[in-house]
Amino acid sequence: MKYSKGKLNNEISPLTIPEIDFIMEEMNKGKESESVKRHVQPNVSIHEKINASEQIKNLFEDIRKEENIQLETVEGIKAGIVPIIEEAAKNPDIYYLFEEMQAKNEYTYKHNIGVGIIATYLGTKLGLSKESLSDLTLAAILHDVGKTRIPERLLEKPGKLTATEYEEIKRHTIYGYELLKSIPGIPPSIALTALQHHEREDGQGYPHKLKGSNIYYLSKIVAIADVFHAMSSDRVYHQAMPFYKVIEQMNSDVFGEFNPKMLLVFNNQLMVP
Repeated sequence: MKYSKGKLNNEISPLTIPEIDFIMEEMNKGKESESVKRHVQPNVSIHEKINASEQIKNLFEDIRKEENIQLETVEGIKAGIVPIIEEAAKNPDIYYLFEEMQAKNEYTYKHNIGVGIIATYLGTKLGLSKESLSDLTLAAILHDVGKTRIPERLLEKPGKLTATEYEEIKRHTIYGYELLKSIPGIPPSIALTALQHHEREDGQGYPHKLKGSNIYYLSKIVAIADVFHAMSSDRVYHQAMPFYKVIEQMNSDVFGEFNPKMLLVFNNQLMVP
């Protein structure tokens, strides 16, 4: 079953039993071959993923110093990092990925690579066009670029944030949008995803408390990838949660409500042995 851009119902509503059955039946058609693929050695090595993470680190450090993003920076990401993520997303073993990418240090940079791979993989399963998939990959890589305007002491704080500190952290969505919106040659979807990846279907997200139909399509995909990678990874202030627990809490709206059809597709792919 293919979902083209804009075709998936944006309204927040529970899936009916027939809808769930139909989606599951369509996804299960290719499940046997998918299972085989997951046990094949990935085409992208750990060294390439780590190298991509290092590139992101260097680019983000440059953005922090210069306080803006140059078109050349985006072009560099497209040329040097996007192909690695697209290749990794063709055959991602989620468990293998996390063994490679988990690390308390430099979490922010590894997070962008992890989210990029997961979002691209999910976008593929949702049937995005090649053009939309390329936009999604770039948007996922840059979704947290606004954190370059957040003091590093807050990003790396091991203890609980104060209310004021948390409000500042939340502004990374707005900062990211401001950094990306004026860059010539990139689609508006990249800036919109940076702005909206913490919005939720029920209107309980931030920064603008948008509800389902007002949240951009790619932002919803990145939101799922972002939370899954974040909660499954070791960070300075908490240990990684088991995959099953993350999925359980995502389905229980602990992290806010996600698009139900997208989440169902994501859950189904994780359950492939």
